[in-house]
Amino acid sequence: MIASMVRATGVLLILAGGGLYGAPAANEVLQCANAPNPATAIRDCTAAIASGGLSDADLASVLGWRCRAYANKHDYARALPDCERAVRLAPEAALYVYRRGWVRLYSGNLDGAMLDFDQALLLDPNFAAAYNGRATVYARRAEAASNSAVSDEQYDQAIRNLGEALRLKPDGATYFKRGWCNFQKHAYDPAKQDFDEAIRLRSGAGAYYYRGWCYFYYAHYSRAIADFDQVIRLDPKFAGAYRSLALAHEQQREYDLAIQDYTHELRLAPDAGGYSGRGWAYYQKGAYALALWDFARASWHVWAPLVLVAGLIYVLWRRRKRQGALAAAESTDGGDVPPPADEVELTIEGPEPEPARDTSEPTDLDALIRTGLRDRIAIGMAEGSLREAAIPFFVMDQNVWARQESGNFMAWWNIRVPHEREAEAREIIRAVEEMK
Repeated sequence: MIASMVRATGVLLILAGGGLYGAPAANEVLQCANAPNPATAIRDCTAAIASGGLSDADLASVLGWRCRAYANKHDYARALPDCERAVRLAPEAALYVYRRGWVRLYSGNLDGAMLDFDQALLLDPNFAAAYNGRATVYARRAEAASNSAVSDEQYDQAIRNLGEALRLKPDGATYFKRGWCNFQKHAYDPAKQDFDEAIRLRSGAGAYYYRGWCYFYYAHYSRAIADFDQVIRLDPKFAGAYRSLALAHEQQREYDLAIQDYTHELRLAPDAGGYSGRGWAYYQKGAYALALWDFARASWHVWAPLVLVAGLIYVLWRRRKRQGALAAAESTDGGDVPPPADEVELTIEGPEPEPARDTSEPTDLDALIRTGLRDRIAIGMAEGSLREAAIPFFVMDQNVWARQESGNFMAWWNIRVPHEREAEAREIIRAVEEMK
């Protein structure tokens, strides 16, 4: 046995002497590349560089790994010089150009990032991750766009690049990104299809969350609730999922469940929106004291006197109206008394609209118009003009919480109308936009 060990040791020494096994430089490169975390990678890569004796290819590899480690620690000022040096040492390697593109992107240099991703694809046309990087640049440009037309154009470019990435290398994360881009365009059907694939490939809770909102905007509330429940099972600390679930339960008039959801959300992330939402659910149940208390707590976060006084006046006024309606009902001979017309109208003005009940049939308000209107006065003018033209409509994003959950952070209001009246409605909305 000892003789066999001596022979094996001799073989290893011969291979090492010939540069074919366990050379020090190769070991240092592997140790740098296989580091378990960014801090260890930076330490090992720095030691490998300081040791000297690395070939240009090995030095480029070590610099590329250290660039990636710095980027993972969000230290882009140190990451960029490493990536640039790696590119100079190995100009034909698409990987280092690609990594430099991501560093530039997260540093805010979108144009430089796009040039790097383009160059990476010239060096390797089948580099799926580079298409993914290009899509991210287009999505960032869409978020920063000043109007919806430019934003949609940038999202379309992102979607095309993600399609190329999926053609080369299908994966759940890329399906999720493409679904998110479609969701931002309010293209809920293709978004839902991408989220379906992302869920099938187990991409995470985000796909269930956004698919739930696709169902929500098509008034399929029970399906939305099922997806939001799944989000909470996967990520119990996701406060936004509880608020989304509460909004869906409110549309089903399940106010007790909505109150439970808001309470869970407030335990995780107390804010004015959560207290206001729960206050509205209490109000719908007729629990006016609890509603007023939540409105007061919401006011503690923002504009305390205004919100508190407005909530108090609103609750007392609506209570008086209901008492008047009950008195009128008691004075009749019997039978069901419909609510007064003005009270029905007031329910539309609350924090949450009352769209159609959940049904498997698609809604007849199937044309979505993205407007350039940002304030309530302008959207009120548009509503009045649409009513005068006898065009059925439904205003999306009736309150700030729904707008945030839909990803519409630019604060434009969106309107659904029947497809056959879309052109006429667009003319009316355009006229209102020009007046504003």
